[in-house]
Amino acid sequence: MRNKIADFFNSLTISRKITAIYAGVFSAMLIIISLVFLGNMWYYYRSVSKSEITALADRIESYIEEGNDVSMRSINELNDNPYIEVMVRQKNRPDMLFGTMKKPFDFPDMDKEFKKREGGFYRNDIGAEPYIYTQRDVSCNGIDYEILILRRYNHEQKIINIFMLVFMVSNIIAIVVAVIIGKYISGKILKPIKQITDTAENISLYDLSQRIDVPDTDDEIKTLVLTFNDMIERLQISFDKENRFISDASHELKTPIAIIQGYINMVDRWGKEDKEILNEAIDSIKSETQHMSVLIQQLLYLARDTQGKNVINKKIISLTEIADEVKKEVEITSENTDISMISDENVDIYADSSLIKQLMWIFIDNAIKYSGGKKCEIKLSVGKEEGRPYFAVADKGIGIPKKSLDKIFDRFYRNDESRNKEIQGNGLGLSIAKTIADRHNAEIKVQSIEGEGSEFKVIFDNDVD
Repeated sequence: MRNKIADFFNSLTISRKITAIYAGVFSAMLIIISLVFLGNMWYYYRSVSKSEITALADRIESYIEEGNDVSMRSINELNDNPYIEVMVRQKNRPDMLFGTMKKPFDFPDMDKEFKKREGGFYRNDIGAEPYIYTQRDVSCNGIDYEILILRRYNHEQKIINIFMLVFMVSNIIAIVVAVIIGKYISGKILKPIKQITDTAENISLYDLSQRIDVPDTDDEIKTLVLTFNDMIERLQISFDKENRFISDASHELKTPIAIIQGYINMVDRWGKEDKEILNEAIDSIKSETQHMSVLIQQLLYLARDTQGKNVINKKIISLTEIADEVKKEVEITSENTDISMISDENVDIYADSSLIKQLMWIFIDNAIKYSGGKKCEIKLSVGKEEGRPYFAVADKGIGIPKKSLDKIFDRFYRNDESRNKEIQGNGLGLSIAKTIADRHNAEIKVQSIEGEGSEFKVIFDNDVD
């Protein structure tokens, strides 16, 4: 039975659960208050009745013990309560019975006929009327008397019954009102949740503009609404970035493909016999395919990183040695580049050596590309800043406009908005650098003055010295 009730309750909606709990608690409180009130009323009437019976019994007992004559008249004079009846008889002469009881009445056998005894008081129905009474034994001048004091409490019983009826009706009305109020309150409380549900149903992959109105109350519901709106905001930003990423990727791939197709068509029409056109086409196709290969590799790297599939083999490595290797490679491969290195000590870090080397090359490659057509001067430094290992790449190139500093790590962003083809690249290098730094819990600091040069500093948290 308990499991069935629990299953039924669990099957209810939250709104109905709140309504049921509110109405149930409210109804239980009303019923308890009603029962307490009726109990106190019943106890009060019983106490008053017992007090009146005891007072009259004491008065009659004292009257008899004083040797006064026992008669119908004397008993009537002693009893001034219209709800109390008095019966007195002599034990050895049952026919000597005096009292105020008007209806046929047999003097009860105290040990056999009483239904319930409560501290010397008895309850019974006499002539279809409820009575509470007590019995006393009194002796005077060698005569034994039995005194029976009876009090009707049908009037009190009627009052209690009326109150019971009033309470039942009022409780039923109150329960109905509680259900209505509970439904209203639950609807009010759950309105933001319903809005969240409706908004979630209306949101699609191509429409993330839906937002929920923030309630004026400062409670958990407001926190939930703010959290939901913030989540949708982040999703929209992420979706916009992905759309821009796809658009830029399509643009970057479309250009070399169009060039390759153009040269193929040119060779197909005129270049089969023209060696000069054929060589030009081959060189361009090789260059564009190389550009596409680099772009695809970078896109794959970013996609794998987003999915957490890039494998990182971290171990203790010398940041100083990697910087020295990169310096030598730059000197061999870049003729118009003057690179110097500053390192006062050997600095070790816990990282993936190939990724750290790639990270250095990204900054150096950018320094070379954006040297402004003059000889590129690069300063590569390794050291510690406040106990944290770092390396920095500084150049004297064209610099970065201040307005672009917060965008340079976005995918496909390039400072040369016209996408000058003389500067090769696709705007993914710094985005990859950011992912590599993040995977190593490293921080990238950028300082740049337009027309004077830039410095990229990568600071690592780990220190294995």
